[in-house]
Amino acid sequence: MILPTKASSTQELTVKRKPSENTLQVQASSPVALGVRIPTVALHMTELFDTTVEQLYGIFTVKELKNRKIVMKWRCRNWPEEHYATVALNFVPTLGQTELQLDCKGVPVCKEENMKFCWQKQHFEEIKGLLQLPTLNG
Repeated sequence: MILPTKASSTQELTVKRKPSENTLQVQASSPVALGVRIPTVALHMTELFDTTVEQLYGIFTVKELKNRKIVMKWRCRNWPEEHYATVALNFVPTLGQTELQLDCKGVPVCKEENMKFCWQKQHFEEIKGLLQLPTLNG
C-alpha cells in the first residue's frame, strides 16, 4: 500500500494578484501529486433525538446556531495519513424531536461499516445517554 506523501519543501509557489480583483491565484511551479487516490464512498445516516435543534447543535459546537448545519473534515486514526472525509450534519426540527442527518463523502471503501458503527455507537448513542441526564433535560 502506498500512503500519501507531504509536499516537497523545495516546491515553489507562485502567487498572482490581479489589480482589479481581491482574489489570489496560487499555483505550484511544478505540479506534484499529493498522496494517492483511494476508492471512497458516501454515507447517509439519520437519527432522531428527543431534544430541540438548539440543544443538539450545542452538543457539537459552541458556535452560534445560524443555518442548522455543521460541515467539517473528519479523519479516523486508521485511515491513510492526510486523507479526510467531509461530514455534513443537518439538524432538522420535527414534532418534539430533532432529526440529525449525517452526510459523509470520502470514506475509504474498506472503512464504510466501521464508520457507520463509530457514528452510531460512539456518537449517537452517547449523545442520547447524555440527553437523559437531568441537568440537560430538566
